[in-house]
Amino acid sequence: SLVGSEMCIRDSLKYDEEGVAEVSRKLFSTLYNTYKFFALYANVDGFTGVEKSVPFNARPEIDRWILSLLNSLVKEVESALDDYEPTKAARAIDTFVNDNLSNWYVRLNRKRFWAGEMDADKLSAYQTLYACLKTTAQLMAPFAPFYSDRLYSDLTATGSEGDGYASVHLSDFPVADDALIDSCLLYTSRSP
Repeated sequence: SLVGSEMCIRDSLKYDEEGVAEVSRKLFSTLYNTYKFFALYANVDGFTGVEKSVPFNARPEIDRWILSLLNSLVKEVESALDDYEPTKAARAIDTFVNDNLSNWYVRLNRKRFWAGEMDADKLSAYQTLYACLKTTAQLMAPFAPFYSDRLYSDLTATGSEGDGYASVHLSDFPVADDALIDSCLLYTSRSP
């Protein structure tokens, strides 16, 4: 019957093998490369995650920009999940990772990680990128449980953060900090 064949067509559109391959290539590869960049230099510089936090207002504008985006992302993902729209939430994470974290933040800050000694600027860069990666792992846990758990575990492997969670699935879901959202930085331009 016509109704039966229409149902089969609709059901076959729910899973797109090429779409899965594209997400794997774009999102997961980009996130993996961003993590590897972070891990390489953090290990060289001895960044542990327990260093005294650089205050938000003392961080460079680009750090405040990406942290503002990150906290806005947390709100957007939470809202989409509350509305039972996981695709919208997953796309927001993809946009954050590909367009903002990798293409803007990491690309524009490479020299800060390459700098000689660990000063406040370099520490701020490490703390900012660490927060972005860890929060992204927590946000994507409902969509990519194994990938996000591995990323989270790799980031927190030293146990230095003291949260005591061995798995992303045992950690608390991120909560946006409205004090870190600077609308002037977010909406005055596409890039910092």
